[in-house]
Amino acid sequence: MVEMAEDSDEEERLSLEDEFQWLLREEVHPVLQQLQQLLKENTRRFNIPISVGMAKLIKPETFVLSSSNGADYAKGVVTLVADNICRAELTLRLHRNANQVAKTAIREDIPWKLQQVQDAGNHLYSALDAVCRMDIDYEFRTGSEVTKLMDEVMNQLKKGRHQLLNPIHPTLHDLYYSKCSKAFNPPLPNEILIDFYVQGNKLNMCTYFLHPVHITKTPSKHAAVSAEKNPANLLELGSLKYEVTGQYTVNCAVPWLGEA
Repeated sequence: MVEMAEDSDEEERLSLEDEFQWLLREEVHPVLQQLQQLLKENTRRFNIPISVGMAKLIKPETFVLSSSNGADYAKGVVTLVADNICRAELTLRLHRNANQVAKTAIREDIPWKLQQVQDAGNHLYSALDAVCRMDIDYEFRTGSEVTKLMDEVMNQLKKGRHQLLNPIHPTLHDLYYSKCSKAFNPPLPNEILIDFYVQGNKLNMCTYFLHPVHITKTPSKHAAVSAEKNPANLLELGSLKYEVTGQYTVNCAVPWLGEA
């Protein structure tokens, strides 16, 4: 009876092994083909290489930036082409003088690059490249081969998703000296800084209103405490210092970002 049980276990093991090999041989490649097609479709929205015979879906799209709470310190209309804001008309109401309005535009010859979207597209392209490297005639021999491939694909897709969901906000210093700041025409007043970023399916414009800090040889206790608590709200330009007195964000939904 022991021998019969052992024979039965061996037959079951062989049967499972045969089934597993059948899955590797017959099911993996069709699933990879489906995944490849899905990834290819997504690349059409990004400014990255696409497969032969596929047309780009990139086109100029115009959106209105508005505040969810109705505040009108900042508003505008932007035209987005993939990862570039190629045109914009912005109206900014100065924080300390609501009657004073500054208007500016983004120059077409110096668009604002949304690095997040570019990086997300690069990760998407890397995921597609990993899938495409597997020739249709390649025979998978072990499950670990499939797992290794899918781990590589999922790692790239997770990184791309992270780029779109978790923006890294530049410091005021980096923002002031950013080449993107040269995109504005006329140039922004010294007391205004602007940053564009993506979060999920939203394109956001954050406006910082600055005010000069009066520098004395012996800074007041209040100024010292303020700087110590929130140094990110201070911008130092040589002997000049500015502090953030207001920060407002307006946004718009970009449908294809949500789909991606």
